[in-house]
Amino acid sequence: MNKTLVKDIKFIPGYDDLFQILIKAYERASVGKGHQRHSGGEPFNQQWILRGSRRFGAGSLSYQIGKKNEEIERLETTEAKVKELLDIIVYAAAEIILLRELEEKKGEMK
Repeated sequence: MNKTLVKDIKFIPGYDDLFQILIKAYERASVGKGHQRHSGGEPFNQQWILRGSRRFGAGSLSYQIGKKNEEIERLETTEAKVKELLDIIVYAAAEIILLRELEEKKGEMK
C-alpha cells in the first residue's frame, strides 16, 4: 500500500467532519478495539473479519452490520452508539475489500 495515501487525498472544503469520522473508524480498527481484540498481529486483510467472510460470504459482513445497528438501539450513551457506528464503517470497508477480491477472482477465471 502507498504510505503516502493521506497525502494524495484531495481535501474538499465542507467534508472535514466526514474525513474525521472515517479516520476514527480506521483508528478503531488499527489501534483500538479491533486491533486489541481481533488482529493477532495480522494485517487487516488477513484477520478473521475477512478470512471468515471469504469462507462464509459477504452476507456474513452484512449480517454483522445489521446486528451492530440493532445493538445501537439498546445503548444509552452517545459515545457507545458512536463506537458501534464506527465498527459498522469498518465492517462496510471489509465488505468492499471482499467484493473487490471476488470481482478480481471472477476476472481471472474468464
